[in-house]
Amino acid sequence: MLDVILADGTIESFDYGVPKRVTYKPEGTLILRFGKDTATVEGSNLQRVRQAVTEGRARIILEGTEAEEGLKPEDAAHIDRIAIKEGDEEL
Repeated sequence: MLDVILADGTIESFDYGVPKRVTYKPEGTLILRFGKDTATVEGSNLQRVRQAVTEGRARIILEGTEAEEGLKPEDAAHIDRIAIKEGDEEL
């Protein structure tokens, strides 16, 4: 399972066994599809996150804060926002 942890502490777990598709957009967006559910991840330097997810190695991804971003190396991944869409509902 991949745990997606939101800033408010909510944890959504997605099954790696469900057919999925991952879309990476270099401007800072990663779209993870697990069946009909979608998690849209926005941030910076998300290439390593994409690779870990597509290889099934990621255990968690979590929203960070501005303060945390300032403490990370310039090339480190940082997630500003995660939006989860269940089934056919709007983001």
